[in-house]
Amino acid sequence: MHSQMKLSAAQFRILVIFYSLGDTILVVPGSLTADSKQEAWIPAILGVGVGVLLVWMYIKLSSLYPNKTLIELNEAILGKWLGKFVSLLFVASTLLFCSQVLFYVGSFLTTRIIIQTPMLAVHILFMGIVTVGVRLGIETIARCAEILFPWFVIPFLILVFSIFPQIHYENLQPLLEVGVKPIIRSILFFTSITSLTFIVLLTVFPAHVAEPDQRNRAFFTGSLIGGGIMIIILLLGILVLGNTYTRIALYPSYELAKRIEVADFLKNIEVIMAIMWFLSLYFKTSLYYYATVSGLAQILELKTTEF
Repeated sequence: MHSQMKLSAAQFRILVIFYSLGDTILVVPGSLTADSKQEAWIPAILGVGVGVLLVWMYIKLSSLYPNKTLIELNEAILGKWLGKFVSLLFVASTLLFCSQVLFYVGSFLTTRIIIQTPMLAVHILFMGIVTVGVRLGIETIARCAEILFPWFVIPFLILVFSIFPQIHYENLQPLLEVGVKPIIRSILFFTSITSLTFIVLLTVFPAHVAEPDQRNRAFFTGSLIGGGIMIIILLLGILVLGNTYTRIALYPSYELAKRIEVADFLKNIEVIMAIMWFLSLYFKTSLYYYATVSGLAQILELKTTEF
């Protein structure tokens, strides 16, 4: 185990941002608009608010055992054998989630960018990179995220400012048309695939995060920034594409990037925009895989996760 590895609060904040986006940046716009139509931004905002409450709960829980990971916390609360059983269920779920995100990577790349490439080849290459990162440890993954974060921010800013002239505010109308039930369903869906999965980060937080006076704030701000980016992309999808096209498109946020056209010379830059999604997918997959490997090692009481 990389038990001596420590992340700075800033590094952890960036990991939270990448993790909160991950595959959700691809699938949430279509899923929310399918249920809440042009009002999908409302459950997204409320879902981020619910997420803040869940983050507060995770922080309070982890503060009771500040030097333990989630696996160790399970055994401390539930006892050795019941704790190990619950941890095994957790490890199995993170492995399944990892495979789900891996599918999105292969599906996105082979249907939008490298169309003639077999999905299996994409999966093997991508997981090879993920495996190397996990083998080097969570600190290496965090440093990599810190270095690459500007390459996420820059395409995002290009997307927002370039697509802004194509906004049609009438796409948000009529307001309060869909009713309460679709909004509640959308809030539950949004929360279930974003904030609830933050429990995976307890394999890193707080045991492997330094700066105790800043790490809680990093968790909060990371979740808020990630949620804010998600809301902006969702709003842009509705404002530019309309709720009908947003809900039927396979990857609405990518279709949004294809609309960028500035002064007849800045065109077809959606591949550059794909950098955003690729980075968020990579770090979310890495965190899932790290939780799987490190969790299994702690359950089996191994001294190292290296292979």
